[in-house]
Amino acid sequence: MKRLDMDCLAAINFEIRWSSPEAVHREHFMARKANMWRDIFPADLKEALMGQPAGGEAVVSCRPGEAVPARSGQDILSTRPQNFMRREFLGRNVEPARGRFYPRGMLAGAGFFSTDMRPCRITALDEKELRVDCAHPLSDYNVEVRARLEDLATKECEIGGRMNHWMEEILGSGPGMQARTGNAPTQFAHAHGFERNDSMDDARFNSSPRFIDHIDARARGFLAGEYARELEPDMKVLDLMSSVTSHVPQDMQLQVTGLGLNPEEMQANPVLDSHVVHDLNRYQELPFNDESYDAVLCSLSVEYLTSPWAVAREVARVLRSGGIFMAGFSNRWFPPKVVRLWQELHEFERSGFVLDLLLQTNSFKDLESISIRNWWRPEDDPHTGQTWVSDPVYVVKGRKI
Repeated sequence: MKRLDMDCLAAINFEIRWSSPEAVHREHFMARKANMWRDIFPADLKEALMGQPAGGEAVVSCRPGEAVPARSGQDILSTRPQNFMRREFLGRNVEPARGRFYPRGMLAGAGFFSTDMRPCRITALDEKELRVDCAHPLSDYNVEVRARLEDLATKECEIGGRMNHWMEEILGSGPGMQARTGNAPTQFAHAHGFERNDSMDDARFNSSPRFIDHIDARARGFLAGEYARELEPDMKVLDLMSSVTSHVPQDMQLQVTGLGLNPEEMQANPVLDSHVVHDLNRYQELPFNDESYDAVLCSLSVEYLTSPWAVAREVARVLRSGGIFMAGFSNRWFPPKVVRLWQELHEFERSGFVLDLLLQTNSFKDLESISIRNWWRPEDDPHTGQTWVSDPVYVVKGRKI
């Protein structure tokens, strides 16, 4: 049996766990071609994996500053609000907001190069002062790193190439942005945040059925797997903004009601027991009694809601005590109908936004966010020629108090 050694290339399934005051977070990332001789791993992790066969696992804990750069005394910057460069995006200037992340280049007036894309977070804002935090979003958190060896291969030779620092690969592109700063809500709402490029009535836009899948088969499997963690047989499930696919295990005996805009799509959905045509952007009130459902799902659709906080309150109303709400999303959507705010946000900020929807209801506990990234795209997927990386999957969930 092949075991991991310095001459191996390995496919390593990483799971990073951390907790903010609001939620528990899991970041899944596939290191598809880890070079044990050249790459950089967290302290003691490589040693713990060495000698193990495929399927072997190891866990290490990292204190603040060990998995990501430590916070320094120069990370907090105070400047004048006028030094925020209001660049145009989607036809309007981007305005600063407390708790949001922006490229440092938008603070060119405070000494950064205009091309600097490293993120910083606004922590305070008034007429006289704009304060930003340039530390890594996870610099203050304990982080647990779990690694599982999915596959091993022997290198034929060592010819040089890229050296991967795996914590930078996994944590350097957004994890940590889901959390609030200073235990205060992030300022997500703004004057034009829920405008869309196409103001056509949603029912008219969706009048013709679209029998398509919005994410690839592997991503759909991951989303269904996360839903299956919480669903149990005989549950009454509401599938919000439903269409032809509900992303629930088809072999699980559930009572699923779909609520969406196109009846033909929902009629073609094999897991729906019933469906209701309803436009949540016109009527946020759900046509169901209080505490009617054990679970509410919203798949690949939260980015189209123009009154998301009102819909979140309705979700809380129709859920039974102890019931679960789960929202899954990716980075693909119908451009004419996605709200402006969603496009402004970093991918990991979007998880923070959906967490905020639940937090603002004061009706949910056991909040959790999950990200799943960097897996192989299925070979038979029509987009494999454009990208060989599977669509990322993000899930936010919470349990009704």
